[in-house]
Amino acid sequence: MGTISSTLDHPSHPAAVIGTEDEALTIIRTLADVFGGAASEPGRAELRLELLSRSGLFGISVPTENGGIDVSNTVLATVCWEAAARSAPLAEILAAHFVGLECLRSHGTEGQRKTVFAAALAGARVAQGAARSGEALPLVSNGVALRLGGEVFCTPCARHADWMLLPVQTGGRAVKLLLPVRSEGVHFVANTCEPAPGAAQAAEHVLLKDVATEPDFLLQATGDAASVGVPRSLGLLLEAACRLGAARGVLERLLDAGDSDPLAVGLFTSRLAATEAIIADAGRAIDAAQIGLADQHRINAFQASASALASAQAVAHVAASAGQEPPADVQLTAQAMEALQQSGRITIDAHRNGAPRDD
Repeated sequence: MGTISSTLDHPSHPAAVIGTEDEALTIIRTLADVFGGAASEPGRAELRLELLSRSGLFGISVPTENGGIDVSNTVLATVCWEAAARSAPLAEILAAHFVGLECLRSHGTEGQRKTVFAAALAGARVAQGAARSGEALPLVSNGVALRLGGEVFCTPCARHADWMLLPVQTGGRAVKLLLPVRSEGVHFVANTCEPAPGAAQAAEHVLLKDVATEPDFLLQATGDAASVGVPRSLGLLLEAACRLGAARGVLERLLDAGDSDPLAVGLFTSRLAATEAIIADAGRAIDAAQIGLADQHRINAFQASASALASAQAVAHVAASAGQEPPADVQLTAQAMEALQQSGRITIDAHRNGAPRDD
């Protein structure tokens, strides 16, 4: 199935082969430091993105039957929160790619999966996009090809990706379109892309002007698969992981400042730990849904992922004031307060003494 080729232009330096989950976690921590460093001179974005492409991370969720190691979804979440603690754009890039590959795994044809999974192992990337209107973009047939037009906002640095996964409307149904980024008629509004260190980055604005595409580029989800399917659950899980990672980054900076309140730190770290546990549970539920045939597996995964996102959003909500003083609306027993204060002191002392992070 050659029509779905992205016209890859970067395998001159082949991607690394990651053989274990531990290796993937080591690599993301190194890359997060690179992306999260001080802003560099213009033009460095392509070098950092090339390093990411060659790292092998884009292939870690490829199924084993397609040559990957098919890491657990809990590991995918950990990769995203490690990235988000230092660089929000890096986390968004990875999360969008992993969800894109899951869409192929769940709804792609054998030919689509074979092509895209092989490319991902070679360092290719899938970006995500959404129409500016918030609705699926209409696909129009002119008798020769399908045509697409409109404005979309995509994952940061989508211009350096190989495909964009877009919601489109055809035949009265909403489906996904895997559009090669280098298709004629795809125009990026900004002149450059520089992943911002630390903070979130605006979505990439893309204009689609009479872009020709084909039915072979469409991913077909059937029935209720799109509403509670594995791709949606994974999207919720990885969004939760990105929010958790950002909160972990806040905690690290507060500890660096050296003036944190032990009780507030203890309360904050307990919430982080609880959210990590909920995310791990959701990851395992998605693992089960990927191999289980019963609808209940997918429902369980969706509900667990929704819970993970709710917990992560609650942590993110208090992150701005965390470490200074505990929230006024939190009612604690004397026993809980004493335990959390002690936990906070342990965390502060460990950070001060340069203890390695608990992996």
